[in-house]
Amino acid sequence: MPSFLIRLLLFLSSYFPLAVIFSVQFYMKGHCWVGIAILAVGTLGLTGVSIYIAVARRLNTITLAVERISRRDGDAMSYIVSYILPFIALPSGNLADVMSLGVFLFVLGVLYINSGMMHINPMLNLAGWHVYEVTLKNGETAAFLSRRHIRKDKEISVVRMDDNIYLEAKS
Repeated sequence: MPSFLIRLLLFLSSYFPLAVIFSVQFYMKGHCWVGIAILAVGTLGLTGVSIYIAVARRLNTITLAVERISRRDGDAMSYIVSYILPFIALPSGNLADVMSLGVFLFVLGVLYINSGMMHINPMLNLAGWHVYEVTLKNGETAAFLSRRHIRKDKEISVVRMDDNIYLEAKS
């Protein structure tokens, strides 16, 4: 099970595109250090997740038998909806706007971290990962992240990321 730090990095990476947009906005409005700080936090999340995935894919590999499978890549699109609210109140640089956005992102972060949504991450989709919902031969339903297309009635090598979330093992 990923630590709190890994879950936090996954959350930060999921909002990397928004961090880039806000960074540019703050930078262009003369708040250079705020823009740089936002970009640094987003980059930290993205880098941390990349390292985590590279390392995790080599650890404790197990084999699972898939009975049914369906693609869930579209779930990331519903996650993108949460990008819209910050645009409605794009920070002007005043303290009230920045604090309001901070509270909003904090609540989103707590929900993301505590709700097991680690596999719903637009940056993973952009990096070529696909999200599948699989039903295993033992009846368990789980989320599976893979860079390749998976077929039913196949065995797959995976690494457990969390309860009911698996990551394709390095082949």
